[in-house]
Amino acid sequence: MLTIAIVCGAGITTSSLIAEQVRDHIASRGRTAHVIQATVMDLLSPDFTADLVVSTVDLPDALGIPRVSGMPLLLGTSPQVTYDDIDRQLDLLPPRDEA
Repeated sequence: MLTIAIVCGAGITTSSLIAEQVRDHIASRGRTAHVIQATVMDLLSPDFTADLVVSTVDLPDALGIPRVSGMPLLLGTSPQVTYDDIDRQLDLLPPRDEA
């Protein structure tokens, strides 16, 4: 199953809000994914794995995980921009078992 990490600098409430929006979007597309909340420090851990990161903070290119800006979801300005970016990134990933 795909893993999408939500990373925000504003705290757990912000990432919870964005995580719920991402879960709803993924479900509306008929896909499944494990959506988790993570910190920047989590991402830098050698044990951390995710297929995609949705973040409201700048992250290093060396992360090696595709990233999407979550700011449009947080601000409510253009959420479709983030949803479209998520869809594009997920379409680039190799197929995974949906179980």
